[in-house]
Amino acid sequence: MNIRKIAYFIMTFSFVLIVSGSVSTFVINLRADQSATRQRMVVVGDKFEDFSANTSVFESFREELYGGVFDNVYFDTLYSNDVNIKNKLSNYENLVDELGKNTNALDGLCKDMYYPDGAINSKCNNYKSIYEQVINYFVTDINNYNNNVKKYNEYQKSINSDKTLALYKTDKDYIDYNGDKIFDGKEV
Repeated sequence: MNIRKIAYFIMTFSFVLIVSGSVSTFVINLRADQSATRQRMVVVGDKFEDFSANTSVFESFREELYGGVFDNVYFDTLYSNDVNIKNKLSNYENLVDELGKNTNALDGLCKDMYYPDGAINSKCNNYKSIYEQVINYFVTDINNYNNNVKKYNEYQKSINSDKTLALYKTDKDYIDYNGDKIFDGKEV
C-alpha cells in the first residue's frame, strides 16, 4: 500500500507542477503581450503624429500653391512662370510621397489590429481617409493645371506661335484607399 500512496503523491505533485507551470507561462506570456501592445500603441501614436504633421504641411503648401500660383495662372504669364510652377508642383508631389511613407508605416501597425485604446483605433481608422483625400486633391490639382497647359498650347497653336509647355507628369491617380467606393477629395 505504501507504493500506491507514493505513486499517487508523485502523480498529484507532478500534475500540480504541470498546471502551475502552464498557468505561470500563460501569465508571463499575457504580460509580455500586454507590454508589447502598449509599446506598439505608443509607436502608432508617434507615427500618426508624424502623419498629422505632414498632412498639415501638405495643406499649408496647397493653400500657398493656390494663393501664389494657381490663382494667378494667366496665358500671358504661364510661359515665363513655367519652370517655377513645375518646381512647386514637384515639391508638392514630394510632400505627397512623404505622406505615402507615413501611410505605409501606419498600414504595418494598424492592419488587422484592434487595440484596447479607442483613440489609437480611431487613428488607425482615420489615416486612410485622410491619405485618400490628400492623393485625390493632388491628382485634381495636377489635372487642373494640365488642363490649363493644354488650353494654353491650343491658344498658342491657334495664333501660330511656337510656344508650347509640357504637361506635369505624375504616376499618381485617384484612389479609394479605404475601400468605401467613394473617392474622398476627388473634385470633378
